[in-house]
Amino acid sequence: MTATISTPQASPTSTASAGGYDLQTPERMALIRIWDAMFRGARGYVERNGFIGVHNMPEIVGVTGACENVDTLFKVDYFGEQAYLAQSDQLYLELITPYLKKVYAEIQSFRMEPEADDRHLAQFALFEIEHVGGLDELIGNISGIITSICETVARDCTGELAMFGRNADELLGLEFARVTYADAVEALATDFPTLAWGDDLKADHEARLVEIFGPMFVTHYPLEIKFFNMKRNATDPRVVNSTDLLLPRAGESAGAAEREHDHDEIASRLRSSEMYRRLIELGGSDEDFAWYLDAHRGKDVPLHSGAGIGMARVAQFILDAPDIRTAVPFLINRETLL
Repeated sequence: MTATISTPQASPTSTASAGGYDLQTPERMALIRIWDAMFRGARGYVERNGFIGVHNMPEIVGVTGACENVDTLFKVDYFGEQAYLAQSDQLYLELITPYLKKVYAEIQSFRMEPEADDRHLAQFALFEIEHVGGLDELIGNISGIITSICETVARDCTGELAMFGRNADELLGLEFARVTYADAVEALATDFPTLAWGDDLKADHEARLVEIFGPMFVTHYPLEIKFFNMKRNATDPRVVNSTDLLLPRAGESAGAAEREHDHDEIASRLRSSEMYRRLIELGGSDEDFAWYLDAHRGKDVPLHSGAGIGMARVAQFILDAPDIRTAVPFLINRETLL
């Protein structure tokens, strides 16, 4: 038996079957144990802090199941109607948060990513939270979840971590820096002189930031490059009250924000968004978001916030793995169909 979990070498247009993909290596068994500990750690935090688990979330959805880019949705024929595999259950969780106050869900996120490389997967586990409250509380909960994940893995998987050359002690005592997007762009000026305010941060930008700051939250991104329902900052309307968690090796591992809760503002932001423009090009309409908009019409919705934590990226950080394909128990990308 070959002790390897590397991706089968396939051309970009070919599909590797299970025949060339060993599911029974010792490393894979170690990964399964590590992932089990990761989820026990995440659940432990939310359960200790009063979050209610929401189960049986939809995984065949309308376009409202997209994170941002509708072009990466997998299409599904749903009894003759166009449907999609979910990328996020964020909008659905939002609608129950004012009543249950703190909720979480575990879903599989599906993305039709054309790249089959060291950063992109077509299916990955997403741990999502929503709660009443603002950005500061949200960052506290995300850092609490990540800390609990790492502590649980360090406690329960010392031997498994060693198989990947990782010392369990390296996962303890995590500290998270907090830097605004504007300050991050300034910190990158020497290494990336063409990077300007308003540009999205790419993988190489994120890698350099964590070299400088370590694990970190980048906050207050420009409004134009973020999801339409992220709440605009009251002091600086150019930015939204958002944050991305950046981890060493993995880069962006969680996306999070306060949610806009005023109906008219949500509707205006949706119709001016790049996502909406692309939706119309693809034959969509206002009806695709009607149920979400109607849920805010004439209602006093409290300030609420949420996050989606990509567990594969967290695993990549835990293992200090340069390639995300070696950090998942089952690799599902363009080149691999099991």
